[in-house]
Amino acid sequence: MTSRPDDVTKMDPVRRIGDEQKGVTQPPGKGFESYMEKAGEQMPTQGPGKPGALSPFDLAQAQSPLSTGPTFDSLLSQVKSSQTMLGDMNNDLNTKNLKLKQSQRSVLRGKLNNANNYLKAANAKMGAETPAAPQATGGGIMGKFLNYVADGQSNLAAAQQQLMNLKGKGDALKPADFLAIQVKLAHAQQEIEYASIMLSKAVDDFKTLMNIQL
Repeated sequence: MTSRPDDVTKMDPVRRIGDEQKGVTQPPGKGFESYMEKAGEQMPTQGPGKPGALSPFDLAQAQSPLSTGPTFDSLLSQVKSSQTMLGDMNNDLNTKNLKLKQSQRSVLRGKLNNANNYLKAANAKMGAETPAAPQATGGGIMGKFLNYVADGQSNLAAAQQQLMNLKGKGDALKPADFLAIQVKLAHAQQEIEYASIMLSKAVDDFKTLMNIQL
């Protein structure tokens, strides 16, 4: 016997949206209101003077201060550093029976000559006296290089004396002159440093070769 279909005239009552959720219990802390409260707690506070608030002024304060520029002490420090490196070169050049390659001699001559030109220009800018040419320390290739070193030491001594005089008298140089002197001393320092490192390496290689031969 065939079953009759349900009476289509009987319809379930219409439920409003959300009625079906009234009977469902939300876990504590999982509701929408709870989520919004937590989200609000995690957002940085934007009010002035409150934790987490950063203004352009605060960012500017956090940046490191700019350099105050060259001073007499900083220039004297550059001179002292160059004097030390030239002293090391003088010791290396006095290595017994030292021999340098043609390429090494060419680079060394060029670097020391450039350094002395920079030092003379710096001395002229600060008003230092031009030192007398140093006496020749000997003949040969090594003697010429020793003369370059002695010339550099004389220029540095003149620069040191003039800077100390200006500092002691309280005289002030123009900012542009301060900067020009700093740049010229820095160029001379770079040339001397390059020559010093190259010469030190050449001396080490020479000593290693002599030890092998012995």
